[in-house]
Amino acid sequence: VHERPQALHLANQELQSAMDTLKNAQEEIQRTDRLAALGALVAGIAHELNTPIGNCVVVASTTQSISEQFAKEVESGLKRSSLQSYVNQIKQANQLLERNLHSAAELIGSFKQVAVDRTSAKRRQFELHAVVEETVRTLAPSFKHSGHSVEYAVPPDIVMDSYPGPLGQILNNLINNAMLHAFEGRENGLIHISARLLSSQQVQLEVRDNGVGIPEANLGRIFDPFFTTKLGQGGSGLGLNIVYNLVSNVLGGSIRVESTLQQGTHFFLILNLDAPASPLMPEIM
Repeated sequence: VHERPQALHLANQELQSAMDTLKNAQEEIQRTDRLAALGALVAGIAHELNTPIGNCVVVASTTQSISEQFAKEVESGLKRSSLQSYVNQIKQANQLLERNLHSAAELIGSFKQVAVDRTSAKRRQFELHAVVEETVRTLAPSFKHSGHSVEYAVPPDIVMDSYPGPLGQILNNLINNAMLHAFEGRENGLIHISARLLSSQQVQLEVRDNGVGIPEANLGRIFDPFFTTKLGQGGSGLGLNIVYNLVSNVLGGSIRVESTLQQGTHFFLILNLDAPASPLMPEIM
């Protein structure tokens, strides 16, 4: 009889040990997946940067050749037509440089968003409505003259122990994505942000617009890195991928999207009020 409790105790110890081993293995898999995703993102950024940087190199080389030829013409007697031609060519070259450098800067800026500022990314307690309000207020000047607006209705009593920096970045990207894609050919577009408690542990945050919607064929790809329908028009294809990674890997939540053509798009984020400790984010000591 006395052997049974002892055997049960040993069995419980073995079970606990097995569970600990499984948990460690899961954490290692998650860490490896995060590193693999980051590696793929870095490789993708490098590939995408090749085009604008390569164009800049070509323009710089061409400008040098034009300038050398211009210098020779100056020595031999410059004609008015040659001067005008030189000015026009340099002007075109500068426009190409500016356009390609701007594209490169946008790509780098998008990549920097992945590594959210470590100060704003610290974990702390905060009211959800305060983060939403601050994000909307910060973005207001950028869409002031667009004819579109952002509204929000978030209860003031939803308190989270999480990462306000990444959460603000998520909202920032979702709003900017809607401004870029949702209202093409439309006036008075509306983005609405709302939230409600699902339980004592979770909150559902919703961001929806009344825009043109997303084609069904694209819905399964919108969170993929570098997927964009606005290439060269301000869309890097990283905004929603960053949103997905921050929601999943930092806030420990989930995100899904529903969309109907000509009616709008609706993002649903389910977040833990008490976020899991994330190895990507620093804790407040």
